[in-house]
Amino acid sequence: YNEEDIHTKIHATITFGVVADRYVRTILPQRSPRTQQDYLAELNYLRQYFDDPNNPAPINSITSADIYEYLEWRIHAKIRANREISLFSVIFNWARKWGYTNNPNPCQGVEKYPESGRKVYIADDIYWQLYQAAELHLQHIMLVAYLIGQRVADCLKIRLNDLRDNQLWITQNKTQAKLRIAITGELQKVIQDIIQARGNPSHDYLFTHHGGKRHRNKPLTYAMLRGAMDRARQKAGIHKNDFQFRDLRAKAATDADENQGLAAAQALLGHTTPHVTHHYIRHRKGRLVEPS
Repeated sequence: YNEEDIHTKIHATITFGVVADRYVRTILPQRSPRTQQDYLAELNYLRQYFDDPNNPAPINSITSADIYEYLEWRIHAKIRANREISLFSVIFNWARKWGYTNNPNPCQGVEKYPESGRKVYIADDIYWQLYQAAELHLQHIMLVAYLIGQRVADCLKIRLNDLRDNQLWITQNKTQAKLRIAITGELQKVIQDIIQARGNPSHDYLFTHHGGKRHRNKPLTYAMLRGAMDRARQKAGIHKNDFQFRDLRAKAATDADENQGLAAAQALLGHTTPHVTHHYIRHRKGRLVEPS
């Protein structure tokens, strides 16, 4: 064997599972906690298909045809399948970087399932209908999430020391964009009410669970938020598809665009270009026009 043949022979039996294990061990810990959670859930399905203990797939043998077959296998969860293939593509690129394969990425050129994106706009009456049915900790974070227009994870992680010089300092998890939001007007009043209601728990997170004994005074988590939303929707008679907590970011941006202009919405969301902001909000609410 020459050197190239030896290299090929050594890596011929490297399976997808081996590469995935290395990715989880070395690269995944660098991602945000929410991304880690999502990737591990997606990887569970990828392992079922590409890392069957009785027939694990060598990384060098996976082709675009296999990717299409995977999409067909996951046809009943099309959007999740798209995310899983995106993760496969990331892992395969790392396999190339690590020298396990010289093959082109089999995901390249593969057509995923079409996605239209979420187009729900939360009208004011629906917002207040859910608010009235919500527990106190959900009411608190609903108000702040709308006023600051940030993602769920970026709201949940706010600590008291992020409130300084009459500003809320935020570093977005997804993009690492840094924002300072002036604590004035309604936001100032809401934050004062939250701080007064939280008392003196043993942590410095802004949002605190005010429910039963099990979670009382603990930092509000994504699971707690999801449960509170489920209970509030049921009490208010609102279907889950009609109001999800993440919709508050889009509502904030849409309202900012209508009242203050696209530049204000872009600044609030922390987007780098107005095109991204426009694409994010343009389907949420029809344009207001005057009658003839």
